[in-house]
Amino acid sequence: MDLKEVRVEIDKVDNEIKRLFEKRMILADNVARVKAETGDSIFKPEREVEIINKLTRDIEPQIEKEYTAFIKKIMEVSRKYQYGKTLTMTDPLKIDFKTGPVERSEYHVIGEEKDICRKAYDYEMISEESFDDIAKVILNNPNTAGIGVMEDLGIGVSDRLHTMLINNDIYINSCKIVVDNNVRKKVVTFSKDLIVTEGDNRLKLMFVCPNRSGSLASILSMIADYDINLTEIHSVPDRSEIWNYFFMIELDAAFTEESTKALIYQLMNETEAFRLLGSYKC
Repeated sequence: MDLKEVRVEIDKVDNEIKRLFEKRMILADNVARVKAETGDSIFKPEREVEIINKLTRDIEPQIEKEYTAFIKKIMEVSRKYQYGKTLTMTDPLKIDFKTGPVERSEYHVIGEEKDICRKAYDYEMISEESFDDIAKVILNNPNTAGIGVMEDLGIGVSDRLHTMLINNDIYINSCKIVVDNNVRKKVVTFSKDLIVTEGDNRLKLMFVCPNRSGSLASILSMIADYDINLTEIHSVPDRSEIWNYFFMIELDAAFTEESTKALIYQLMNETEAFRLLGSYKC
């Protein structure tokens, strides 16, 4: 059999796979409808492991890993479809947000960042010692906000700011790029409200990966499957648990898009911990 003949056979197999895939997605649609009615979980890792073990029991050893990866991807695509379908039938997200812009009476900043932040925002700023001090002010007075340097492209991201956001349920509301000593820096405002403004094109998220092999790769693949661009990723050690990390990501996405909501819904259900850290334009 020459290469041309092999390709003809491959085309036949691919067409059969396509037919079976379409049939499987119809079944996934039925599953989504039933689970939306009953409130059953879409992601059941124990059942997926059971299915994989059953299907690979008699597979040839030299292609077992490849077949396992193939089955896992089919399951991932099926779950993605089910999350999106569920959102068309119910509203499981229940994320409270305000529509912006929202003006604040006071803006607080760390003293050492005040000059840089003034390049981005023309507000009167009150100096504080730390981001924790800013968080206390914001939580005690809902009409206040903070300003800080989220990312210095010459050094890296601010772990202090991100840790404060995670620990205090505070959200990034806006972002501006400034140049300081020929270095680009992201300066953001943040408050206790999640604010979604028309024109927002960035989402900041935090998640903790499940403690199993390939979990981070699976999440990054999930984001790519939604055709959403990942513009930033970094991690902060979880001080309360050994060998675990908070992952912070920035997405080129708008919160109001249905595909973005489906991704958020899937991340909420398939990570150990999840938080939406802000919506903004940048």
